[in-house]
Amino acid sequence: MTSPEIAECRADMAAAATAVREILQALTAVPAMFGDHTWRGPAADGWAAGWNARKTQLTRLFDAVLAEQPRLIARVEEAERRRAAS
Repeated sequence: MTSPEIAECRADMAAAATAVREILQALTAVPAMFGDHTWRGPAADGWAAGWNARKTQLTRLFDAVLAEQPRLIARVEEAERRRAAS
């Protein structure tokens, strides 16, 4: 049987993963709006380059959040096992 703490941790991680995926989807949708029909020239090119650099950083950060989730859940499960054993 899963303890309330483990269940809560899993639910929190699932909610965080959903939010991360939604944000990543939104970030992925932006470049399609870069077209030259709204803004052209060096300033537009500079803004797009800056956007792409920030998007890359955010994507790495969010990927790290998703990768860390199983370890966080495992830590809560291990703490629960230790508590149950004592």
